[in-house]
Amino acid sequence: MSKKRKSPDDQDFEDSPTAGCSDQGLTDEKVKAYLSLHPQMLDDFVLESVSAETLDRWLKRKTSSRPADDTSAKEVSRYQDTNMQGVVYELNSYMEQRLDTGGDNKLLLYELCNIIKTATKADGFALYFLGECNNSLCLFTPTGAKDGPPSLIPSGPIAFGTTIAAHVAKTRKTLLVEDIMGDERFPDGTGQDSGIHVHSVLCLPILTAIGDLIAILELHRHWGKEPFNLSHQEVATANLAWASVAIHQVQVDHNNKELYSDLFDIGEEKEGKPVFRKTKEIRFSIDKGIAGQVARTGEVLNIPDAYADPRFNREVDLKTGYTTRNILCMPIVSRGTVIGVVQMVNKLSGSAFTKTDENNFKMFAVFCALALHCANMYHRIRHSECIYRVTMEKLSYHSICTSEEWKTLTQLNLPAPIYKEIETFHFDINPFEEIWPAVFIYMVHNSCGKTSFELEKLCRFTMSVRKNYRRVPYHNWKHAVTVAHCMYAILQKASGMFTELEKKGLLIACLCHDLDHRGYSNTYLQKFDHPLAALYSTSTMEQHHFSQTVSILQLEGHNIFSNLNSSEYEQVLEIIRKAIIATDLALYFNNHQQLTELLTSHALDLNNHSHRDRVIGLMMTACDLCSVTKKWQITRLTANDIYAEFWAEGDEMKKIGLQPIPMMDRDKKDEVPQGQVGFYNAVAIPCYTTLAELFPPSSPLLKACKDNLGQWEKISRGEAEDIVPSRPCDSGPVKVDN
Repeated sequence: MSKKRKSPDDQDFEDSPTAGCSDQGLTDEKVKAYLSLHPQMLDDFVLESVSAETLDRWLKRKTSSRPADDTSAKEVSRYQDTNMQGVVYELNSYMEQRLDTGGDNKLLLYELCNIIKTATKADGFALYFLGECNNSLCLFTPTGAKDGPPSLIPSGPIAFGTTIAAHVAKTRKTLLVEDIMGDERFPDGTGQDSGIHVHSVLCLPILTAIGDLIAILELHRHWGKEPFNLSHQEVATANLAWASVAIHQVQVDHNNKELYSDLFDIGEEKEGKPVFRKTKEIRFSIDKGIAGQVARTGEVLNIPDAYADPRFNREVDLKTGYTTRNILCMPIVSRGTVIGVVQMVNKLSGSAFTKTDENNFKMFAVFCALALHCANMYHRIRHSECIYRVTMEKLSYHSICTSEEWKTLTQLNLPAPIYKEIETFHFDINPFEEIWPAVFIYMVHNSCGKTSFELEKLCRFTMSVRKNYRRVPYHNWKHAVTVAHCMYAILQKASGMFTELEKKGLLIACLCHDLDHRGYSNTYLQKFDHPLAALYSTSTMEQHHFSQTVSILQLEGHNIFSNLNSSEYEQVLEIIRKAIIATDLALYFNNHQQLTELLTSHALDLNNHSHRDRVIGLMMTACDLCSVTKKWQITRLTANDIYAEFWAEGDEMKKIGLQPIPMMDRDKKDEVPQGQVGFYNAVAIPCYTTLAELFPPSSPLLKACKDNLGQWEKISRGEAEDIVPSRPCDSGPVKVDN
């Protein structure tokens, strides 16, 4: 838009052919147009020629016909506009449909801007999104050429000294300009061809909850209209708030039929603003209280005296120490279902909430529903992005086995000495790296039968699993086969205790339990906001390992369970899932405590699914830690691999100025023996002790663990030298330097 110093018309009304004529060509419309373009002339005429009585009569007529325009101090909310509420309700339905069908997010935001245009009584608006490199703006149009799809039209760089939208994008601050024509900061005005009629502009940045700029909303009022004021700015800001802030309100937990709410205290100030601190979460049955009634029925309840109403649940006041006087409670509805309840208590002025409060609150409940939709939409987008990033990273690293690899595996035979040694707990797989896949195939066949899986699919699956282990010091392919062997040995000695489906699931779970491990702990991934931590907030890597297992099963020619019916397939996947999750050591302590109590009280029942899951969980922990049950030379070498991973993680923390825990600090390697003594006493010995009680044939694991503990104790007391044995056959892919 070119800079104008006169009124936006190309020529003034005085210069037109009708100027100076009495009636010829002069119409009501032309008079109105002239007065709209020259409001000062109208002001002068009214002051000089209109009586006070006439003005008073005009004002009464205007007030009675358009109460929403009355800006005097009344108890009328800026949001209490019946038409506005209708628009919002209509948009709410529209957004639900679009979210369900994967609608364009830009169109959804455009519809919201339409709401704000209505709420602020703007004549028009423009919505700008960031350009490809985030240094320019593009005007969004809902339909392209010939009513085509939405389009983005380049509108210039983000900079000062051009348009108002570019200025706001640069500062990320709202601007209210009463006269865009007279503001030297914006020589290009609004930057739109149709903008020659624009007089007042309200321009707002649209930001995410973490402050990232999404878009710019530019609201216009034409010449002859009152300019925007602070009230309009507040309305626009309030209407945008749902897209950028988290809303905390009571929500309905449909599974447990409970209501739950976060409680906040406002007891401090920072820079003159209240500081909200979450104090607790309360839960109560949906069958109780005012909120429960609203959640069940979907009706609005306005309770002037809470304690006089029999529906009021006094438990909340007892739990919070709060005294409720009056309540205004309203449902948050989505697709006809109550998804939450929002409640106001104890009106500050007045003895109870009024009908006006009720109408105002309805609008707030609508925006709560919109906010929940957008929060859910953002979560789904974020979740998809994380899956994409993890998948792309995985694909760049891994590959599927070749036909030559799996065909070669079908021909492999084990050396004769292995057949005897493989039945012992202390069996060392190190010398047989080239045939580890064949070792696993043999264990599956010997435990479950040669016809338990199609050989081709089992070979494909095994070789692809091998390729999906990374070359990290410890959580690698060798560890996977070692853990699978320990499970095989336990199953061989616990004959008849487990079903064929369980044996299949447990052997596969052990082989896959660390798939795609990166050599970093769950704590590390969560601390540094890794995409995996965003996908899985608990048991992060374990959930990822199971996900990778399922991914490999879904590859063509890899579904080793394809011969099972749907029920059996579901069961075996659940066995694998629970078994892999159980390898999260953080879950071991509670599981071990529960099992110990069951054994002590003689209440353990393997026919009880919950008890059985706990037993299998302990077995997985025992297998995962089985390096502590090997002969000392193997145990000591494996400890080196473990600490190589720990120290690498510690090194990464030091790079960003964080001090790792002693176990992960290579500068404290002298503390390794004492750390091992602590680990054996706190985790390993209790684990194998309980396992021996459950399965007495597994007692060699406990004995070997105690023997190795004795070695670490001697070293920690200085009675023996900590000599790391050499590797006669270095099967590990990573050379570890102590």
